[in-house]
This record gives sequence, structure tokens and C-alpha cells, in this order.
Amino acid sequence: MTAAIGYTLVMFRSEHPGLAARNAIQGLYIGAACVWLMGIGEMVTGIKLLPILYPGANTIGYVASSRFMVSATYPNINDFCVVMTMLFIAVLAKMWFAPVRGARRWGRWLLLLTSTAMVIIMGSRGALMACIAGLGLLAILNIRRQYRAALGWRAVIYGGGAALAGLLALSQTHYIQDNSTLIRARILRSAMAMLADSPGNSLLGYGSLADYQSYAKAAFGPVLMDPHNLLLEMWLRYGVVALVLFIVVWLWVLLRGFLPRRPMVDWQTAFGLTIVVLLPVIGIVPSSMLRYHVTWLYLAAACLLTAEGITRRGGVEPFVLSGATPTVTADDLGDAHDDKTDHNPAEDGDQGRTDHAAEPAGARGVRTGAGD
Repeated sequence: MTAAIGYTLVMFRSEHPGLAARNAIQGLYIGAACVWLMGIGEMVTGIKLLPILYPGANTIGYVASSRFMVSATYPNINDFCVVMTMLFIAVLAKMWFAPVRGARRWGRWLLLLTSTAMVIIMGSRGALMACIAGLGLLAILNIRRQYRAALGWRAVIYGGGAALAGLLALSQTHYIQDNSTLIRARILRSAMAMLADSPGNSLLGYGSLADYQSYAKAAFGPVLMDPHNLLLEMWLRYGVVALVLFIVVWLWVLLRGFLPRRPMVDWQTAFGLTIVVLLPVIGIVPSSMLRYHVTWLYLAAACLLTAEGITRRGGVEPFVLSGATPTVTADDLGDAHDDKTDHNPAEDGDQGRTDHAAEPAGARGVRTGAGD
């Protein structure tokens, strides 16, 4: 937590917070790609990392049952599938918001299809549901980026209601209602009973996953009590006050960052905002979402990008410094340096005219080299 707080302070206090946030999100994308590469290596070689890194894990037999069951540096295939979901959303955001041609385009298709195949083969239903939801959320951003009048509040309310109704109907099918779902429901009931019996822990939390599990073992014996739910885990670790604050920040990112009519159009922002909006969904997949701390990394970056979007929609260019270097990040591991065959000057001219047409007159007059 000290590292997470330090990371947040460094980003918020940096000279170009928006650039710091985008670079952090790009780093998370590169990290997910490295996890994907390790998973591919396990499939190709048949050498599994799980028994080496976690010799006492109870999932070793399951992973060893098939060449295609892999977990990279994680103790469970669900944790691995969460990273593949994040990679899927990142690659899709790059394909729609920062398109390229040639070999890099085919490389993105390879990442997209193989990460999806891994989720499907390993049978993580929550991760698959998050991939589908991420596809829908990115489609909303992409449509509104091109047609500002499309998908207004009415479409959001009706579409969201239809999606919730569909998820509710799906949750009652045999595909969802199995032993794993029943265990998650039992954990939720037992954990809520623990919180109800201890007002102090309900207010301030148990402090850590290990401490919570010690209390749970004393109350219910040696049964599985991992949260498998981000919101529940937030409450168990840090208390109801922290849970309420997290929900407030999440709603602020949703309402002021994701839903406005003029969304940010760079792939890092689309990726980061989509992940944060999906956190309650992604958070039901692993036994512990907070164990890896990526929640805080995405949340801090999304907050900065949401604040930047609010400032920009208010007609003020953020972080304008005379003579400053344009705050442009590398789109890929070299995507920012496209070949001349990938570059269409006519498109640049059209984009420039569109951007200036959309700017308020006051903001156009103070525009300098410090761009996005």
C-alpha cells in the first residue's frame, strides 16, 4: 500500500499528469503482454511454472491435466484469465483508437484471438463475461467518438437495463448455477455474517486478507473463504468507509470520464476507463483482486484521465506550457514510428480540421506544442 500511495502521488504531482497516466497504462499493457508470452511458452514447451513458483498450490493437478491449462506467474488459472481479459481490452482499444497496418496489425490480431481462446479453453466464465462487456463498452466509446449525437442517456439506460436483464437471466441457467457459484454465494453469506457480528471490523476492516482468513477459519473451520468479489474484499480489508469511498470514485469515473458526449479518443484512456468501469465484474473472477494491486494502478490513472477530460470539455487545454515537448506516448512497442506507407497526410489534415472545429475559440488561441 505504501508503494501504491507513492505511485499515486508521483503521478498526481508530476509535471504532466496525463502523460504519466498514459505511460502507466501502457506499462500495464506491456506487462499483460509479457504474461501472455509466458502462457504461450508454457503451452509450447509443456513446462508449467505453477509447481515451480507455488509447490504447495492445490491447483497443480488441474494445470497439469492439459498442455493448454496455464497460469504463468499466478497460483490459479482464474487470475491468469483476468490478465488475459485486460490484454483483450487493451488490444481492442489499440485496434479501434490507434489503428496501424502491416505486421503490427496482424500481431494485434494474434494477441486478440489467442487471449480470447485462452479464456474460453480454461473455462473462466467471469473472464469471458468481462471480455464481452469490455467489447460492448469500447464499442460505445468508439461510436460516440465518431458520432457525438449517438448513444445518449436514453440508449445508455435502455441498453444497460437490457444488459442487466440478460445477465440476470443467464445467471439462472445451468451454465452459471453450478458448484463454483454456490461456493461463492456461501462465502458471501458467511462473510456478511462475520461483518454483522463485529461492528469494529465492519467499520475498519480486518486489515489484510490473511487476518480475515484467520477470523474466518476460527468461525467456520477450514473451508474456502476467499472473497471472490472485489467490493466484498474492499469491505473486508479496509472497512465500510473505504468501500463507500471506492464506490464514489468509481461512479465519478463512470459518469464524468466514460459517459460524457465528448469522450477522450486515445487508446490508453479508452483502455483505462473501460477496465475501471469493469472492475466490479472482473473482481468476481479471482479469489483476491487486491492481492496484485493493479486495481489501484488503473484507478489512479483513470482518475487523472477523467480530470483531464473534464478540463478539456470545459474549453481549457490542460498542461499547456510554452515550448513544451508534445506529450505523446509510444502507441505500441514502436507503433508511434509508423512507416510512410502507414501514414496518410490527407487524413491528418481532415483530423486537424475536425479537432479545431470542435475547439472553443478561446482554447484554440492558447494551443501550443503541449498537446494530448
